[in-house]
Amino acid sequence: MNITERVENEITIFALDGRVDSEGAVDLDLALQTAVSEGKYRMILDMSNVKYINSAGLRTLADVLTRNKEEGGDLKLAALSPKVLRVMQIIGFDKFFSIYKTLAEAKAAFA
Repeated sequence: MNITERVENEITIFALDGRVDSEGAVDLDLALQTAVSEGKYRMILDMSNVKYINSAGLRTLADVLTRNKEEGGDLKLAALSPKVLRVMQIIGFDKFFSIYKTLAEAKAAFA
């Protein structure tokens, strides 16, 4: 899993590339928890290059979303593949996460 981080207009954007499996979830958790510890509570995950996510990855997303919301922020998801979106819908995460078709839409939602 490759993760790149950048900040735009006080929004931390993580571009994910690879599988969010057990190993990838550890990397993702570290990146997101580090950002939270730095006070970055407004986040977007660009998931356009993620083709798979497992329960460990989903748990990480839920944990960070909860923490960010407690601090007045959010964790928005952008550009999910149909397969990953379907997983989110099956487990009901689409009811808790703000999911956008594009990164631009997710950024605009923070305005």
